[in-house]
Amino acid sequence: MDFGTRSIRSAGAGSGSIEVTLPAALRELQGLPCRIILRDGLQPEIVLQPDLRPARAAFTRLSLRLQNALDLPAGDPPFGDILLSLQPEEVPPGAPRLAWTDGVALAAPPPHPLAPLARSLRGLAEPLALLAGIGPDLAPAFAAATAWLLTGLVPEPNEQEGCNIVAEALSTEGMNARPPLLPEDAYDPAAWKAAQPLLRRLFGLHRDWTADPMRRAALGTAW
Repeated sequence: MDFGTRSIRSAGAGSGSIEVTLPAALRELQGLPCRIILRDGLQPEIVLQPDLRPARAAFTRLSLRLQNALDLPAGDPPFGDILLSLQPEEVPPGAPRLAWTDGVALAAPPPHPLAPLARSLRGLAEPLALLAGIGPDLAPAFAAATAWLLTGLVPEPNEQEGCNIVAEALSTEGMNARPPLLPEDAYDPAAWKAAQPLLRRLFGLHRDWTADPMRRAALGTAW
């Protein structure tokens, strides 16, 4: 991706310190340590490789919270099944994705912004759902509903109806969904513990619908 022409400035003779003017689209990377790589040749390139280990650790921490809330075996996120991009990007439906800049936001101290949290929860929940036996047609809906319950935000506009159906299904069982369940701190143990009953029933509903697709289809028709 070409961001146009930028300048490199020395901070002082002999200091070895330089400053790079980043485009506005990369402002989330400001202050991150970067590895500098020189690609020599006819057209030499200087490549800045940001240290995204804190972002990866944030995704792992969030995934472990989600696995515990759903009573799933703990493990690293299935990064091999997730599309990773530097920034949030639109991808084909059903493709779980994560954005490194969202991870950077979630690695910072709370309060955590809800939009990056919602996108990250959706990206992490979908492959976990598939591994746990939820069907491929329902895993995206489960992931979107998980993000909505925890943040109050629907990751994609076309997923609103599915979240409405989930809210109605939970309501008929006497479980009122009142998002956001994680209003400020993405990792708050007390908030995650309080969210467990709703999340586990949400998980159970989608497993039931996987076993009996007509039930889910009937709810969609009625809605």
